[in-house]
Amino acid sequence: MSNENVLWEGKPFNYGIPSFTRYQITERRIIVEKGIFTKRREEIQLYRVRDITLKRNLLERMLKFGDITVFSTDTTSPSYTLRNIRDSIRVTDLLGQAAETARLKYRAHELTEIQV
Repeated sequence: MSNENVLWEGKPFNYGIPSFTRYQITERRIIVEKGIFTKRREEIQLYRVRDITLKRNLLERMLKFGDITVFSTDTTSPSYTLRNIRDSIRVTDLLGQAAETARLKYRAHELTEIQV
């Protein structure tokens, strides 16, 4: 979508080795593009995001990067890990806020309890 605002974009931190993966978070979705000659693109709509986790070991905490795992109701990618993200705490917070905003905007509420 041409009028979609990009909230964050980046590549995995690979200790100086080139990466052919690109991550992008917009107001509506998470976009992952991989590949050199054959590009593969995956998208997860933000209103489908159910939970987000961040994993960082000691070295990753010192270098301020980590792995962000997104759990969603998406059928093709129910869980997806964005690997070696720089400034991972800020990106996790931004992703959580964007997912909450998208759920409110699209009125996508999760039913966790059924009252009789």
